[in-house]
Amino acid sequence: MIAVNDPSPRGAARGPRLRPVDASHAATPSALTHLLISGAAGDSCGMSLDSGIIATSAPPAAPRDSRLRPFQRVGPYRLLARLGRGAQGEVWKAVRGDARSHVVALKILNQGLSIHPRRLAQFRREAERGARLAGPSLLQVVDAGEADGCFYMAMPYVEAATLHDVIHERRVRRMGEPALPVHPLVAMADAPYYVEAARALARAARALDHVHVHRVAHRDVKPANILLERRRPFGVYLCDLGLGRDLDLATSEQMRDGAGTPMYMSPERLLKAPADEVLSDVYSMGVTLFETLTLGRLFETIRDVPPPALASLLARARPRRPRAVDPSLPDCFEAVILKATARDPDARFRSAAELASALERALPEARRELGLVGPPPRPRFLTPRPHRSPADVRAEVR
Repeated sequence: MIAVNDPSPRGAARGPRLRPVDASHAATPSALTHLLISGAAGDSCGMSLDSGIIATSAPPAAPRDSRLRPFQRVGPYRLLARLGRGAQGEVWKAVRGDARSHVVALKILNQGLSIHPRRLAQFRREAERGARLAGPSLLQVVDAGEADGCFYMAMPYVEAATLHDVIHERRVRRMGEPALPVHPLVAMADAPYYVEAARALARAARALDHVHVHRVAHRDVKPANILLERRRPFGVYLCDLGLGRDLDLATSEQMRDGAGTPMYMSPERLLKAPADEVLSDVYSMGVTLFETLTLGRLFETIRDVPPPALASLLARARPRRPRAVDPSLPDCFEAVILKATARDPDARFRSAAELASALERALPEARRELGLVGPPPRPRFLTPRPHRSPADVRAEVR
């Protein structure tokens, strides 16, 4: 049995030889723990909760020692510190060659998964998709390959926290307990937090629209897959296309595979019904916006529900109004959330760009309602510079 607790108050023939880090060398957990390893916040093969997998086929255990260690070489990279480990593999801070200026986040596929053709093909598709989707607020895959049976992909390394961590620590702070300073947003007063968080989600929605324009559905939009830079004015990155689908290639059966994180999935996807994947992503961004601004969940607490029944229950559950969870939330933000999370897909914003525009239009009104004065900070849209061309990466991961 499982419980979803409402936290409102608070094809290679041979697998790679990976070597996980010793406990004494473990790096402090970072945003990339959630961001790059799908299994850290939901496995790509089954429906999942934030705490991990609830329905998936477990790969066979690795038959031999598979530890990665600091300073070990993986292809052209030298490992520095492990950032996270999950169901799909490990993520390391690494440098290319001996050049300290080429610091990357290196995702390495789990040894047990690389012997499964389906999982290996998915890893390669994720790398290829990430290589061609370059744009503001997206972490592009800048390198990918295989070395001695070790499959990897590299992305720019960003000093950031996930939105998931920010929300969690603000819940802790609201309970009156000491919160970890994972990001400046954690300690911010409520009024500026509403505005800064809404501005960040508008940028994430712009990035999602860029993905859609390139005919890719994200299919796993949630706080754990949004990165916030720790330096003002908080660069924002939408991450992890591990569950993504190419809209022009995927079959209708593939689109209804049920993979994702249930608490953020649209009703039509939860029921595995025919769905407009763009509008489903808009819904997921709306749920993320709800949780970010209210620190609560869209639905009341759901307890003791067996996994097979969870999707159907969530699909039919009555969502809460944002101001019922947080009465201090500005009205203009509630209106945006309600439209983005409409049960009827036709009642939602028609694109992620429309959602972003609605949030941007609401910002001045929210500032007036909250009594904030002075000019807002200038937005910063960053595209980390790759050290290899996307064309080279696409050719290598095929």
